[in-house]
Amino acid sequence: MFRKRIFIGSFIKLEEEKKFYSQLKKEFGEVTSGRWIPAENLHITYKFIGEVSEKQFLEIYQILQKEINFQREVNLVFKGFGAFPNILNPRIFFMKVEDKNGDLSYFNSLIQDKLSLLGYKKEIKPFVPHITLKRLKDVKKDQFIEKVKKFENHIFGKQNVLEINIIESILTPDGAIYKKIQI
Repeated sequence: MFRKRIFIGSFIKLEEEKKFYSQLKKEFGEVTSGRWIPAENLHITYKFIGEVSEKQFLEIYQILQKEINFQREVNLVFKGFGAFPNILNPRIFFMKVEDKNGDLSYFNSLIQDKLSLLGYKKEIKPFVPHITLKRLKDVKKDQFIEKVKKFENHIFGKQNVLEINIIESILTPDGAIYKKIQI
C-alpha cells in the first residue's frame, strides 16, 4: 500500500556546510541537548502535509506540477539564529533566512493557495522563512541566549537559486531522512 509522509520544501546548500556545521554543533552543543538535523537535510518548509495515499499524492503533484522541480532565482541570505516558539522558551533552534526579494513568501502563498483547493488548511501563523538546525530537549537558557546574540549579525551564506520540491520524510530511529520525490 502506498503511504508517504510528505511536505513541500526547498533544500538548502550552504557553502562549506560541513565545516560550518561541525563548528556550530560544537558551539551550541555545549548549551543544548537534542537532535541536530543532518546537513544534507537542511531545508525550508512551506507546508507540512503528513501521510498521504497514492491518490492524494497524485492530486498534490498535479496541482503543484508547474511550481516544482525546476531551479528559480532567489536572493537569500542566511543570517543569525532564532528559536521557536521564542528565545526564552526554545524548542526549535533555527537559522534565519533573509528573503531579500520576498520570493519565499510568494512561493509559500502560492503553495498554500493551491493546496487549499484540495482541502488542505492554509497556515494561520505568518510564514517565517527559516532552516531548522536542532530540535531541543534541554537548554542552558542564559548561555543559549548569549550565543544566539553573539551571531545576531553573522552571515553564514547566501543562495541565489533553489527549487521547490515535494519531499518525503522517512522516519527512522536515528531521525528523519528527507528525499525529493519525482515522478
